[in-house]
Amino acid sequence: MKRYKLIASYEEAKVKCHSTNDLEVVVIPMLTKDGQFEYGIEKVCGKLFEKGIVPTEYGFDILALATLVYLADTRISREIHSQDSWTREISLELPVYDNSKFIKAQNVFERMLNFLTGDKWTICFTTKKSTSIKQPEEIQERKTYDVASLFSGGMDSLISTINYLEQNKNVMLISHAGDGFTKNSQKNILEEFEGKYPHAEPLYLDLWMVFEKDFLPNGGNENSTRSRSFLFIALGIFAISNLPEINVLQVPENGLIALNIPLDELRVGSYSTRTTHPFYLNLWNEVLKSLEMNKTVSNPCWNKTKGEMALECLNKDYLSEIIDKSISCSSPIKARWKKLPPQHCGYCVPCIIRRAAMCKAFGKNGDVTVYTAKDIDSIINSHAEGEGIQLRSFQYAIKRLKNNPTLANLLVYKTGAIVGDNKYVNELADVYRRGLFEVDAFIICELEENK
Repeated sequence: MKRYKLIASYEEAKVKCHSTNDLEVVVIPMLTKDGQFEYGIEKVCGKLFEKGIVPTEYGFDILALATLVYLADTRISREIHSQDSWTREISLELPVYDNSKFIKAQNVFERMLNFLTGDKWTICFTTKKSTSIKQPEEIQERKTYDVASLFSGGMDSLISTINYLEQNKNVMLISHAGDGFTKNSQKNILEEFEGKYPHAEPLYLDLWMVFEKDFLPNGGNENSTRSRSFLFIALGIFAISNLPEINVLQVPENGLIALNIPLDELRVGSYSTRTTHPFYLNLWNEVLKSLEMNKTVSNPCWNKTKGEMALECLNKDYLSEIIDKSISCSSPIKARWKKLPPQHCGYCVPCIIRRAAMCKAFGKNGDVTVYTAKDIDSIINSHAEGEGIQLRSFQYAIKRLKNNPTLANLLVYKTGAIVGDNKYVNELADVYRRGLFEVDAFIICELEENK
């Protein structure tokens, strides 16, 4: 096991490292030999410049920090370098434009990352020798935007974007993909939008950031990618950092998934993802306030179940037509184990919630998504290891909540601190209850049909 320290450099063009007994120090070049930004950032900047958008230095420094975080998270193996098969010790050093403001936000950044990934993060900010964003020779005239929203290619962001387009809003869509399947999903949905809303022309800003295997010396590789939402949101903040008309970055996620309360006692701690948890988004807003950026991050769907989002979509018929283009599955590539192309497994937590949502909005036969596990019976009767675990966990959680409905008001604190009054806590508890009972209704419907 080793601790890692990554140091971002705007002078070095190659990765350099030196080791002690338990510490690996690695210098990470942020620029190519030609002075262009590494890791897909140059392409993002170019796309923004083409639209007349020149981000601020604060926005760039947040994106640079997220790059280091995402690199560390995906290229430091938990199996090799954790103390307890999960927790790693990671230090980051980053030159920034305004050191004094970033130092004020340092502790909040560390709390945010500790909460998000379950690791121990230490961040040091130094002063950058020069600015990073070079003004383009010609600044294009740009149109104004009504909303900026994360666009993952999942069902929630699909519904949210349809709603914006139905309202004739000028939309900036922020995307990140680290694999071809997710990237294709995003592109396929956008192609559908072009046919349905030919005059909308949303700005699609995508970052393709993938690091080579074994990028960090002796680091190994890690597949948990808990920091993806940090990179995702950082890209969004970068994009809107110099847009006075947009003060809020929208992060659409249904309330059940955002809370992600463990379904049973065995699924606790780092096993429950926290990528859109209210506490995590609150920490982002603390950071942005410290940096005086006049921007906030908000989840507009925090008090809706996935089924309610689908039911209230402003164009339900269109949603039904293109729902199969979106991805909810936690690992669609595992279909290859059964010699099938990448597709929804049908039995992971996100798949079950998606199936329940589609059942609520469109009825038992309204979901055209292809699932490896065709129905609840096939999940229950599967002999494959692990295929029925999540379903049984749902059934356990539903039974527990039916026996004691007030338990939801305690469970909302299970995955993180909740900042708000009793009314807010009650709303969170209620969306959790409604979300689980939505899944319960789907299971009952499937089982009754197959009697």
